[in-house]
Amino acid sequence: MTDPVQLLQQVAAQLQREGKTPSLALFRTRLAGRIAPQQLFAAYQQWRNNPVFDDTPPSTKPLPTLATTECSDTTLTQTLARIETKLDLLLSKLDK
Repeated sequence: MTDPVQLLQQVAAQLQREGKTPSLALFRTRLAGRIAPQQLFAAYQQWRNNPVFDDTPPSTKPLPTLATTECSDTTLTQTLARIETKLDLLLSKLDK
């Protein structure tokens, strides 16, 4: 099994790449079932005293290309239309 502190460092780097600030709640969510709660808390305290982040500047990280995106324009358009329809329904119910 991977050292819990190393696992937290990996997750912290991933969270930072996603633009999120690592917290115990985010670690708990990401590592659910992989580390016992007591181990997670002890590893978090240890990591918090000596945090290690991904030190690659954001500008040098590769941007996602069209080939790597999961959703196509059609899917996004359909999803947006569905959300707008639901919003219209909610607004009409609020007006009543």
